[in-house]
Amino acid sequence: MKLSSLKYFFTYETKIPDGIGFKLFGIWHILCLLLCLAVTVVSLHWYWKAKAQKKQKFEKTIAMSLVGWMILRAIYIAVIGENFLYELPFHLCSMTGILCGIHCFTKWKWLGQMLYALCLPGAILALLFPNWNAYPLIHFISLEAILFHLGIILYVTCLLTSHEIVPQMKKMWQVIVFLAVVVPPIYVFDKKYQVNYMFVNRPSGGSPLEWLAQWMGNPGYLLGYAGLILLCIFLMGFGYEKFTGSK
Repeated sequence: MKLSSLKYFFTYETKIPDGIGFKLFGIWHILCLLLCLAVTVVSLHWYWKAKAQKKQKFEKTIAMSLVGWMILRAIYIAVIGENFLYELPFHLCSMTGILCGIHCFTKWKWLGQMLYALCLPGAILALLFPNWNAYPLIHFISLEAILFHLGIILYVTCLLTSHEIVPQMKKMWQVIVFLAVVVPPIYVFDKKYQVNYMFVNRPSGGSPLEWLAQWMGNPGYLLGYAGLILLCIFLMGFGYEKFTGSK
């Protein structure tokens, strides 16, 4: 990571030079992942021992910070004059920021199933295979994305430990219904405006979706994509019940 890259701290992807981004699973990416893991472990340890009032305050702080990051990013896009078409909250993780804010005040059980089975693994995969690595690691977008996805992980895992989110395999169908309602219109939107929300127009570079596309083609990879999502939902539900002994 070069210090000269700092001059591009607020430069948007359309104007940023090639070759100054961070490498997937390079040293800086791995260090970032380890730091996120450490923050998660320390936060969960504190949360586990905290009193109920402090737990609730922490949950709301995390949930509202997610909404705050989204607002801050929108302000950034407006100030630099870029097109909002590419920054709408139609990615899964962007939706999750809003859903965490809603869940924080409603504690809807179906939403808890969604946050656990779909949004939590989605946030983890986003950190493992970031689609913002064209930017340097020390860049507004990179830092915002890392803190945003880390916030999702913290929110969901904290509520898992306090049993405010209790995954149930028999309710995982609710997650599938949500996807069945949300994905088709996003696919149509992607095709019409040539954007790539939820990666249903083209796979994210360097991710398992790109490997699927190399094998199955485009749009053939979408079948594999759907299969992976269903497998993820099943494993998340089955894994929780197996680990906790609940049903």
